[in-house]
Amino acid sequence: MSAEEARSTGRRLGLDWATTDLEQFRRGLEVELEHGARDPQTNVTDDDLILTGKIAWAHLKEIRDYYTRLDQLEAKAQA
Repeated sequence: MSAEEARSTGRRLGLDWATTDLEQFRRGLEVELEHGARDPQTNVTDDDLILTGKIAWAHLKEIRDYYTRLDQLEAKAQA
């Protein structure tokens, strides 16, 4: 997921880049695509970037650095 793809998706959703970090949103799109077509049993978004972006945005509205924290948590869990 490139920064430009993330920026385009965010624009379509109406994100305010003054309050939403682009890199967090980009990382969120990558992470939330896990709920897409790659696993038919857990496919929720069918790789739709708008639906995926809404999931990422919802997490970031709750915790501004959600995906940094998620990466840290997953790294700690694998240690």
